Amino acid sequence: MPGITIKSGTRNFLFFTLLVLIRFNILLGSVSVNEDSSFVFFPEMRIYPVIFLDPLECMTTGGSFVLSSKEEDMSLYSIVNLGFNKPVLSHKGQSVSWDITLGTAVFTQFDLNRRMDGSYLAGILGNDYKISADFNLQKNKNIIKFRFFHLSSHLGDDYILRNTENNKNDKSANYEQVDLTFLRYNRKNYWFAGLGEIYTKYVFRKRFSMQVGGLLNFKESKPINFFTSGNIKVLAENNYVPDFRSALGVNINRKSESLIRLWLEYYNGQLPYGTVDYGRVSWIGLAMAMNLN
Repeated sequence: MPGITIKSGTRNFLFFTLLVLIRFNILLGSVSVNEDSSFVFFPEMRIYPVIFLDPLECMTTGGSFVLSSKEEDMSLYSIVNLGFNKPVLSHKGQSVSWDITLGTAVFTQFDLNRRMDGSYLAGILGNDYKISADFNLQKNKNIIKFRFFHLSSHLGDDYILRNTENNKNDKSANYEQVDLTFLRYNRKNYWFAGLGEIYTKYVFRKRFSMQVGGLLNFKESKPINFFTSGNIKVLAENNYVPDFRSALGVNINRKSESLIRLWLEYYNGQLPYGTVDYGRVSWIGLAMAMNLN
């Protein structure tokens, strides 16, 4: 499988971030930090919530769905995403707080198709890789997130072996992007809206994107509560036809934070992962997310 290709600008940014983290560790090891200091290195909590319905969120999640499209017969489509987004530095002020987070994730897609003889064939469609860096600024119930990320996609071995006549990666899912998102809290509920732009100099896709969504909890003060959520993405790459994802499920909390989410999901749009083009698809199924942050 090909390695991850990261542009020079992204490499420099990641190298700089690594040097900063090493410097922070040296300072923490040699200097006694006042417990009352408003600066915290590697804090336990992050400011911006986990947007679990964002297909490209750096988190651990998975699901299996019945997928249908005009181009393909009905099949079982599954995703397993392994990742995290950890805060590395935060500052809590009297009126304004901020933090910096680093994230990484691997998004793996599987399919299960029925063959002509009635048997079923499972395989890996592809793997997407992501590295991100976020700066989050909060004042009262308002949060602004400024994010850079690199994404690259690679066809799975199973897909390549079974589709020897059409197994080229068109590089349309290899790019770097910067986006800006505004989020507004209302107790444990929120809504958000954001804009994104691919800044890779040479890229095999259209650059602009938009995203809106929200989360509504029921009885959020309980250890177990129900929720509903929605997420809409509009990509220039998809000719501005919205991709819609919705969920209805149960949330298991620990110390007022979400630990595990289980939900029934419906999706309509282009496949949010990989470079395999099924056209516009719909799926419905069950999904789960674990908060390892």
